[in-house]
Amino acid sequence: MATLPTTVMLIKPNAKMGKPIVKTFQSLYNLLEEQGIEIVLFNQSDNSTVGALYPACWLTTLPDGVVLVLPIHRRERREEKRDDILNTLQQKYLLKDVEDWSEYEVEGFFLEGTASMVIDHKHKLIYAALSPRTHPAILEKFSTAHKYKAITFSARDAFGKTPLHTNMLMHFGEDFALLCEEAFTDDIDLIAVKQLLLSTGYRIIPFSLDQLTLFMGNSFSCKNKKGESLLLMGEAAVASLTKEQKKLIGKQVQVIPVALEPIEAAGDAGLNAMLAPVWLQAK
Repeated sequence: MATLPTTVMLIKPNAKMGKPIVKTFQSLYNLLEEQGIEIVLFNQSDNSTVGALYPACWLTTLPDGVVLVLPIHRRERREEKRDDILNTLQQKYLLKDVEDWSEYEVEGFFLEGTASMVIDHKHKLIYAALSPRTHPAILEKFSTAHKYKAITFSARDAFGKTPLHTNMLMHFGEDFALLCEEAFTDDIDLIAVKQLLLSTGYRIIPFSLDQLTLFMGNSFSCKNKKGESLLLMGEAAVASLTKEQKKLIGKQVQVIPVALEPIEAAGDAGLNAMLAPVWLQAK
């Protein structure tokens, strides 16, 4: 089974988002094409906010051919769920099912896609930091329905607040895991997560709370058309990498700096929310 996605979904911002965001997005798109990454591109709908540029918060695909529409915390972002996107995926890929979990929004249960869930598909494991956007009840329902095991924990950011999403403090590469150990509020949770990561074959690369604020956890790993492993990371996060971190990432992985500051600042999220991995088989 593939451990890294080879195709990503992107939402192109409209002119209302402003020149800095439009220009930054175009640079990202050009970079992905230059690196040989397969892209499924959609245009942003006219009335949506900057949050629409983060489709990974509501759309999740699974390697078994299931597409999931998941419940979003903020009401204004729920309009980002689009039938035209789902229809296009049905036309391009072999789908087993499309599941809509939006009904849980009425009950106040939220699970914001691969922002809430850092998923190890190979070992059927889901890592999740609990927050108002990641509810344990719906996470358990999701895990049970798709035969994954959920590992939950509590965390804090550099300001002592609960992080919005798990992908701020944790990220999977092909054989390594970026992990903000300082963000864990319970040592027992941290020990359990680290032991599980090591037992499933991942090298742990710790990063600091300061680096968390630079969106290091929001990095994105994928493979290009040549089968090369890429680690896409915001420029500020790349600049903050220590010699030890670079050594642990290794020479087999190409670290690609991405200029994203205007989008990161406007949406308070990074690459991992912008690039929705497509784990589906093309027709």
